[in-house]
Amino acid sequence: MTRVRATWVVLAVLASHATLAGETCRYTGTASHAGRIEVESSAATSKGETTVDVTARVSARSFGLIEWRYLYQEIGTWRRGELRSVAVNHRYSVAGRIQRQQWDVFNRTAEGMIAFRVQAKTLPDFQAHHPGFVRHWEPASFGQPWLPDYPAAAAQRRADLDLPRAAMAPDLGVPLALAFHWVRWAGQESRKVPVFLPGFKRNARVDVPVAFLGVDGAGSIHLRSTTRHPQLSETEPSVGDAWVTADHRLMRVTFDARGTYGNAQGELRLEGCRGDPSAP
Repeated sequence: MTRVRATWVVLAVLASHATLAGETCRYTGTASHAGRIEVESSAATSKGETTVDVTARVSARSFGLIEWRYLYQEIGTWRRGELRSVAVNHRYSVAGRIQRQQWDVFNRTAEGMIAFRVQAKTLPDFQAHHPGFVRHWEPASFGQPWLPDYPAAAAQRRADLDLPRAAMAPDLGVPLALAFHWVRWAGQESRKVPVFLPGFKRNARVDVPVAFLGVDGAGSIHLRSTTRHPQLSETEPSVGDAWVTADHRLMRVTFDARGTYGNAQGELRLEGCRGDPSAP
């Protein structure tokens, strides 16, 4: 019971960071299957802790006819370069019909990253099991603050989603924060980056090689990441490229994702930033 109470204290602290002022950057682009992508990355540092909140909205058509939409939000907090917590909300709908909605929170403890989940297949199920969180059910609420209500959501403890201590690393990152925020300060150095994939029951930790490919004519550094993962393709690497200016602006991102059941390519470009930059 003591550990459960301590966990909710951590959740309350995490929730308080959702309103921090800082810098917000917006990216838009296109992808395979007539896809449209919008990404917004917000970051702020307060009292030695950095919070990075990234939302991604993807819409596309399968076979040119069936429209689907994927919404994904990732809120991570770091202290002295160490990932302390991450909250993830992802939603998937086909032809306007909700297929999946989940809200996960992971907290760093001595045992590793421990997981909690809120989910339901239908609104009646959601109302029955998570009455204190019902106002977040509608997809239109995506991107609005939800962490303040999470302690009242009756979240389920999900040990099967934990990242054990043996898989932890001091410089552990999470996908969207790495791709749209921390990459801006990567510099001209090739390295392997440890990445936590929140919500994965297996293979939730992957080490991603990031290579420095040079400087282009505009003075931007060119970086490339390559990933092999069982839920993608283990034979063909998925590749992501980023171009970052000398003043730490992420100007362009391209990706070539390889999977067992198909591939997808896309490109995003910076639309603009507002607020004050939040450096590591």
